Amino acid sequence: MRQSKQFRRLAAVLALSGIAILLARPAAEAALCVWRKPDQDIKRFFPGADTYETEYKRPGSRRAAIEQRIGARLDADESEFKFYRILDDGKRVGTILTHLGKGQYGAIEVVVAVDNAGKVKGVGIQRDRERARQALRGKAFLDQFEGKRATDPITIGRDIEPAAKGAEKSSHTVAFSVKKLLVLLDELG
Repeated sequence: MRQSKQFRRLAAVLALSGIAILLARPAAEAALCVWRKPDQDIKRFFPGADTYETEYKRPGSRRAAIEQRIGARLDADESEFKFYRILDDGKRVGTILTHLGKGQYGAIEVVVAVDNAGKVKGVGIQRDRERARQALRGKAFLDQFEGKRATDPITIGRDIEPAAKGAEKSSHTVAFSVKKLLVLLDELG
């Protein structure tokens, strides 16, 4: 009787642990950053476009090439990426990608709109906790990325100026996110 009660208790603990693992698992395998305002972003970056389709891409055999091009390893949970293909009357007019980077004061969620030629149409910040928030989200900083391609340096101090004095880390985070997403799009198409 006592053994049966202990067995049931152990089974309950294991079941709860299994549920907790299953609940945590999708978050780890999901894209790092959700696209929070699709309708608003489509209207902003692709005026006239009416919808989008989501494509899932895995780095697979391209992982090493991607890591070499971005100069860093992909995060452990970056096993699948979402490419939001923007459509205008059924015809693809571009792609939107999202990335969550680590800023000085927390996560920075970056949205990058890219045309079919692989050039940045625009960059937006969905969420951040940075002190230089207005400068980081400002037109002067974000417009520097327009027209950039995966082959461009996209480096603070080289071809991109920081958003503000003291905001170098957060500016670097945004620049790295843009570079990484452009390389992913270039490598995985």
